Amino acid sequence: INEPEVGGHWERSIGLHRTSDSYVVQSSATKQDAVLWFGPASALSTIYVPFVVNMEIPSSYRSGIQEVFSRTSAFWASCVIQNIANLKWKPMMEIVQTVQQNLERDSIQLVTELLATTTNSQDLESELIANAAHVVETAWKLSDD
Repeated sequence: INEPEVGGHWERSIGLHRTSDSYVVQSSATKQDAVLWFGPASALSTIYVPFVVNMEIPSSYRSGIQEVFSRTSAFWASCVIQNIANLKWKPMMEIVQTVQQNLERDSIQLVTELLATTTNSQDLESELIANAAHVVETAWKLSDD
């Protein structure tokens, strides 16, 4: 076959509709300060949520498979947001991105404050679990509105 050679590399996007999850690791010299910013489903419609090392991950972030729809799953909240946004991409994604940016900004502020002031790992974990629940609740509200 006479195909021309293409220079460079084919990048693999994390924004595909079939992406199961993506994450950013914020490393630290101390284990307590390391943060995993986890995003279920496609990066286009997910809201990255912080978790610290050794904490109990909320069930909403441990569940969610493509074969079984669940309104308790952060994965499905992100998938539904993207499916709805696909109906009218540009105006819908402006709304989605505003919600993403607001929640992620709030999470960054929360993590910064908690790591600077909290010495009790249970208090830190409780605050992050409450934040994760708020993000899932807000994501479902966005898709329902």
